[in-house]
Amino acid sequence: MTEIRGKHFGPALVVALVVTLIGALLPGPAIAAPPGSPPAKYALGFDPSAPPPLGFDPSTPPPPGFVPEEFKFKDADGLFSLPEPPDPNKSPDEWRIYQKYLRSLAAPRNYTPGSATHFYARWKVYQARGGTDSFTDYRIDYVSASHARERGKKAFEPFVREQEKELFSGAGWQSDNQVAGTGTTARPDEYNENDPYFYDFKSSADLGTDSQLNDYVKIAQLKGKTGVYLLQKPPSDKALKKIDKANRALPENKGVAPGAPLKRVAVMARYYPALAVGEPIPDDKDKKGNPVPDRPDWNPPPSGGVGSTPGGNPVTGPTGGAGGALAAAGQHSTDGGLNSAVASSPDSAADAAQLAATAQVVAAEDAEEFGDDYSPDEATADDLGGVDFSTLDLRYVSDSYQGHAAQFAFKADATPEDQPSYGGKQAAKLASDSFFVWLELPVDAFTVNLNPDEPERIIDSQFGRTDAGRVLLQADLQMKKTTAQLIDPDTPLGRQYWDSLHGGEKKCLSSRSWIVPGTATVHDTGNELYILDAPLTVKTESDYLSSTGAGDTTCSKNADSEYNQEIYRSTILPLIQKKVNEAPEYADLRRVYFSRVAAQWYRDRSRTKHTAYSDLIDKGDVSRWVTQQNWTPKDTYDLYVKSYKEGEFHRTYTTTQGNTVLTETYIVGGVDFSSINENHLGGGAFAGQDPGLPQTVANAQIGAVSGDGGKDVWLGGMTADRPITELAFSPPIPATSTTIFYVLAGAPVLAWLLAGAWILIRRRRRSAVAIGGAS
Repeated sequence: MTEIRGKHFGPALVVALVVTLIGALLPGPAIAAPPGSPPAKYALGFDPSAPPPLGFDPSTPPPPGFVPEEFKFKDADGLFSLPEPPDPNKSPDEWRIYQKYLRSLAAPRNYTPGSATHFYARWKVYQARGGTDSFTDYRIDYVSASHARERGKKAFEPFVREQEKELFSGAGWQSDNQVAGTGTTARPDEYNENDPYFYDFKSSADLGTDSQLNDYVKIAQLKGKTGVYLLQKPPSDKALKKIDKANRALPENKGVAPGAPLKRVAVMARYYPALAVGEPIPDDKDKKGNPVPDRPDWNPPPSGGVGSTPGGNPVTGPTGGAGGALAAAGQHSTDGGLNSAVASSPDSAADAAQLAATAQVVAAEDAEEFGDDYSPDEATADDLGGVDFSTLDLRYVSDSYQGHAAQFAFKADATPEDQPSYGGKQAAKLASDSFFVWLELPVDAFTVNLNPDEPERIIDSQFGRTDAGRVLLQADLQMKKTTAQLIDPDTPLGRQYWDSLHGGEKKCLSSRSWIVPGTATVHDTGNELYILDAPLTVKTESDYLSSTGAGDTTCSKNADSEYNQEIYRSTILPLIQKKVNEAPEYADLRRVYFSRVAAQWYRDRSRTKHTAYSDLIDKGDVSRWVTQQNWTPKDTYDLYVKSYKEGEFHRTYTTTQGNTVLTETYIVGGVDFSSINENHLGGGAFAGQDPGLPQTVANAQIGAVSGDGGKDVWLGGMTADRPITELAFSPPIPATSTTIFYVLAGAPVLAWLLAGAWILIRRRRRSAVAIGGAS
């Protein structure tokens, strides 16, 4: 038997108990752990020798509609809107202005960390010391380090202490001190000789350094306690595996079979959900109160900002918590699963390696500048490996807080966690920017056309300024090239295809093919949209061109052409459609189409009520989402005409009988997203298909979570037309449509009863509670 005194967990635990009891009344199982994870009962925080400590147990997570408390932190994301240094060769005058500004800066320690002035002062020192990394890479790692520092030690830690002040203000609690008599250097955030648990607070999904974990295990063993990592985000698979490995290495657990309950748990992870809300970092005065040097506008960033987070941090919009995915001008974002994951995402595998090296440099600079205030354990940022951002699509949106906010979630394929993740920023920005384009422009603008006879109908003039338009037009050209590859007579498939056609020594195929939406499968709760699938379809029909191509010939209309068209439709067209829906070269097209489905939901909804995007619909202003690539619609059209005129699609081959056959292919057409088709799943069918999805989406608002047994990764967030902390609570699910309405109706009474019970426990906290289990 082990004697454990009654713990007074404070009001936040009362809320946790209410949420847990509510969750017990709701349908749907807990979120499945990724493949290879330790057993959920243990790995997610189960201790067989003591009652559970602070924090939610992720095996019984808060229900959909639950909104955790917010905490504010100083957000350096505004630095992504800073202009790149000018090119001294192309812009010598601007270069001199830039250099003069750098010379005016004092040492970094004189300025507010995370501010633009501090960043440029650090960049100046880095270059003076011979640093060779790019401005972009250095900025990404600087912002990441700032996030880890400001969100954790300076924001999340005091937030938890305030939430749990009834516990941590009690006698015997020590903050950030080494534990005497253990020979360790780690400093638990909260430790009490008279409490069975000690705590470390992390504003991330991961643990600190391995040395800190080893120290906590040693403290737990020597003091007979359990160390608890309180994580603001759902614990990552990597974190859980580290904890599992550490606990299984304990002498008490020697011989315990995999999957069996452990006899001793030294460390555990607890999910303590909270919304991180960024605030601007002041940058008008230095630490002594003097004005900082004026920063001249040597090179204004283009629309959307250079290297900005998804959606851009517009120069005219708010800073600190502004910008982010699906954030319109003036809107505010939470630092949720998506924004925090992609803000520092490298562009390639090579960039990922370079950023890792640069991060070490930035960490050394932090240690040098902040001295005793720097801790490598607190400087640990989320290491989001194991995400294939090339598959990132918008899969969930909601209309929340009486139309003043929107919640969202993206899904991507999971990869092995030791593989670096990259490309997240570009993928999220494309999905987000396209979403706004689908709102701003009329739906009849969403058609592109590559036809050598119709140069005037390439693309709508405004649509052609955007990445959404670029993706559609380039996908149309790619579809024609895919067709040419599939019917190439030098391949077995192509030879078989041409041999089956009629036409003698000259075989001709002329068709008009276009990519159009298939039937999207969605679940609409009234205030939420889940996009379960959104396939694309390739359609074709005979098209007899009036212009001439290579060899000054076209297909003539006759019985052979009709027969050949049917062979093409039955054998080649299904393969093209498969490529469009699965091949990586069409990933961007699929990504913008998922955003098109989400945007249409807001279009339809805005006809009858105010939404977070009502003011954007059909306004025709795409200036915030103009493509940053060096591209025009005519570039793609010229490439198509060149291949058409010069005969890329016309080939000569010799049959097995020794006959020479000329193949001629004329394929025109386009991509048409002007209308979409939907299949709406009812509640029962939706629950049967993916019962855990609502909870996955809810957790994704705070951090990355796995879905579908670890095959997927979900990343979410929220944007609002006012500061997040000013929103009045309004659950996104229609109240009377779910069980939670009736449970929540009684929640105040339940909370009152539990509060009374808590007071009673508090009065009796000196009494001992006998429990069974290993000690």
